[in-house]
Amino acid sequence: MDEAEELIQLCVRALAAQMHAAPGIELHMTRNCILGLTDEPLADHNRLILGPDPDVAGFLIRSVARAKERHRPLMATMSPHVAQHLAPVATRLGLTAVGAAPLMVLRPDVPVQPSRRMKIVRALGPELVGVAGDLIAAAFGEPRGVIARCIEVSMTETSGVETYIAWGDGGPLCTVSVTPTGDTAGITLMATPPEHQRKGVGRALLSQVIDDYRRRGVARFHLGATEAGRPLYASLGFELVADLPVWMLDDSSASAKRQAS
Repeated sequence: MDEAEELIQLCVRALAAQMHAAPGIELHMTRNCILGLTDEPLADHNRLILGPDPDVAGFLIRSVARAKERHRPLMATMSPHVAQHLAPVATRLGLTAVGAAPLMVLRPDVPVQPSRRMKIVRALGPELVGVAGDLIAAAFGEPRGVIARCIEVSMTETSGVETYIAWGDGGPLCTVSVTPTGDTAGITLMATPPEHQRKGVGRALLSQVIDDYRRRGVARFHLGATEAGRPLYASLGFELVADLPVWMLDDSSASAKRQAS
């Protein structure tokens, strides 16, 4: 098993932890593939990850059929090991290629020193969970209610998703979530509202969180970056493992509902 395949397996587990409590959740999983559908008419909350699997084409076909039955858009991320094989299947099913998600890793031997120490607290309990939700909604421009229903519900002691908030003198600045599995941890939902961007607070939070997890025995970190976030992660020592093709299934009825969400 190469590193990309291993990390995709961890991404499957992380997505299950993040989505398991969302309203209307429907999860279908194999070792290397996962479909997660919710009641939300937004592609970000209806996800498909496709890794090497003996029946990966069948998994894709069944997933798209189920998304269409529920009138949900779908965001599909493919391993490079299966992308070429799946591309004609995805096109036939009505999906559109929309780009790639850089899969990046920070290896154990890469030093990361916190750029500056900040007050960081874990988001547990209604008040702090709400603060993290406010930051995520502001950073990604998503409806506040969707964040509460689909993301805040996973911020519990036992969900496997650990969310942290960085505070400055004027209040909360940014947040990040971590999904640890053994000595490897996934980084997700790195969220800094526009008014706090380009001030180094995201870098400070992430570097301090990584340092703290390393002290607790986590050696390696992985994440799916956006092109906008890629320079930050590269500057911290994250390396590109693979560009994962991303495909979208749109649903006209779901699109019409977005304005009311």
